[in-house]
Amino acid sequence: MNLEKIVNIFAIVLLLGLAVCALMVMQNTAESNVVTTRAAVHQANKESTVAKEVRMLTIELRNLQKDVDEVKKQVRRSKRSAWKKQGK
Repeated sequence: MNLEKIVNIFAIVLLLGLAVCALMVMQNTAESNVVTTRAAVHQANKESTVAKEVRMLTIELRNLQKDVDEVKKQVRRSKRSAWKKQGK
């Protein structure tokens, strides 16, 4: 009977130790998940900032292309008018 009590106490202690280890692992996993989530949110914000900048640069590039096209048109008009004046 004495040996049986010692084995039971030892088994209970082992189970409690296992429960404590499981709680520690769950706590570390939760902390790791929080860090991972924060990193993902930061990355998403960074990507959205980059996406906004790319969109703005694209719009700026389109505006510059329109300006270049307008300058080309004016140069062509001025050349045509210069040729017309030379022909007269």
